Amino acid sequence: MKRKLTTLFFCLALAGALPVAAEAVGAHEGALQGSLPAVNIRAEAGCAGTFGAASEFEGLEKEDCLKDGEPEYSELLVEAESFEACEIEAASQEDGGFLEEDELLACVNLAPVAVPAFEEDNLDTAIALVEEDGIPDVPIVVNKSVESFINYFQTRGRKYFERWWGRSQDYMVMLQSILREEGLPEELSYIAFIESGLNPKARSRANAVGMWQFIRGTALRYGLRVDWWIDERMDPEKATYAAAKYFRNLYDQFGSWYLAAAGYNAGEGKVARAVRKHNTDDFWELASHKKPFRRETKEYVPKYLAALLIAKDPVSYGFEPVAYNDAVPYEKVRIAHATDLRVIAEAAGTTVDEIQRLNPELLRWFTPPNYPDYEIKVPAGTAQMLVENMGKLPPSKRIAFQMHKVRRGETISKIAKRYGTSVGPILYINNMKSAKYVKPGTVIAVPVRADDVARSKGKKKDMALVYMHEDFQS
Repeated sequence: MKRKLTTLFFCLALAGALPVAAEAVGAHEGALQGSLPAVNIRAEAGCAGTFGAASEFEGLEKEDCLKDGEPEYSELLVEAESFEACEIEAASQEDGGFLEEDELLACVNLAPVAVPAFEEDNLDTAIALVEEDGIPDVPIVVNKSVESFINYFQTRGRKYFERWWGRSQDYMVMLQSILREEGLPEELSYIAFIESGLNPKARSRANAVGMWQFIRGTALRYGLRVDWWIDERMDPEKATYAAAKYFRNLYDQFGSWYLAAAGYNAGEGKVARAVRKHNTDDFWELASHKKPFRRETKEYVPKYLAALLIAKDPVSYGFEPVAYNDAVPYEKVRIAHATDLRVIAEAAGTTVDEIQRLNPELLRWFTPPNYPDYEIKVPAGTAQMLVENMGKLPPSKRIAFQMHKVRRGETISKIAKRYGTSVGPILYINNMKSAKYVKPGTVIAVPVRADDVARSKGKKKDMALVYMHEDFQS
C-alpha cells in the first residue's frame, strides 16, 4: 500500500501537474512520518489527477474533488491506465533512480493546470506574417492556455526548460537553417524543443525516437533508415530534413500550422476526421470540444507557442539568453564500406566517444553495411586527415568476419552468443530469412571486431578460418 502510494504520488509530482504541489508534498512527507493518514494523501493526489485516475484509488467520488461546487482536480495528459504504466516504471526504477526526465519526459507529459475552453474571446493577439513564397509564418496567439504554459515553464517546469534551452545553442542554428532551406518557417524548430528537449536519443514509451520523435513507420515513409545497424531518427540533421518534409505535407493538407502541429502529434488522419466532423479548420474551436482531440493534442499547440514566445524574448520571461553556435561543429566524410568506429576515430585523430557523440544514429560498433552513401560526422577540421589515413588503410583492417562451420545441434542463436553478437546481423550478412534451421556443415560469416579476431587467431581450430573483408556481401 505504502509503495503504491509513493509511486502514484511520485508520478503526479514529477510531472509538475499538481495545482497544490507544495501542500501535497508537505502532506506526503508528513504521511511517511505517520502524521497524516495515507488515505488523505491519496485523496489529494487523486483529486490532482484526472477523475478517471482518481477513481482508481481509494474509490474517490466526484464530490470528493469539489470545492464550492467546482471541480478542484486538474486533468493530466494521460488516462488511468497510464498511471499503471507509470507505477510499473517507478517501481522498476525505485532503487536505481529514475531515468533522466527528458529521456521519457517523466511519467506523464509535463503540463500546467487544466486548460480552459479555447474561445475567441480569450485571444489577446494574433499575428500572421506571409512570406514571399506564399508559406505563412507560424501565427503567434496568446491566450490563457498559452499563458498557463509560460507560467509553468517559469516555475515548476523551469528546470526542464533550462536544460532544453541549454541544448539549443548546439542545435538550433542547424535546425532553423534546414527549415529555411526547405521553405518552411524556422519557428517550427521549437516543435523539436517540446517533443524531446532537443535530445537526439530521446525515446518515448510509444517508441517514438529522436529529436523529432518519429515512430518507425513515419520515419521510413520519409526516407530515414531504421534497422539493427542504424536508426536515423537519432541523426539530428537527417531527422530534421524528414520532419521538414512531413510538415510541408501536413501544411499542404490542412492549410494551418496549428492543425499541422496537431497532426504531427496525433496523426493527420485524426485531425482530418475532426475537421470533417465539426466542419471547421480552426484549431482553437476544435480544441474547445471534449472530443475529437485527446488532452495531449489540445495542449500541444499552446505548449509549443509558450516555448516559442520565451525563446523569442527569453530575458523578458526570466531566462538567460543563449548564444547559438554559428558554425556546424562537424564535417562529413563518405564511408562506402562497413568500418569499425575505432578505426575511424584513430584515422581522424579523435576518440571513439566523440565519434559516437557526433553520430548517435549508429547503434553498433561499425558503420552500416550496404549503405554506400553513408556519411560519418567527424570533428570540424579532421575530415581531410580521415580521408588521407583511410586511403592508406587496407580494406582488411576495416572490419572482420569470423567464418564459422555449423556443427550438428548448433543454432544461429547459440552461434551468436558464442561470438558475442546477435541473431539479426548473422541473418542479414548471410542473406538468411530464418534462424529456425541451419544445415550442419554450412559455413556462415559472423561479424566480430578486428581485434577480437586477432586475439582468437590460432587459439581454437574449431573457430574455422579468419576472413577479413572490406564490406558485407549479401
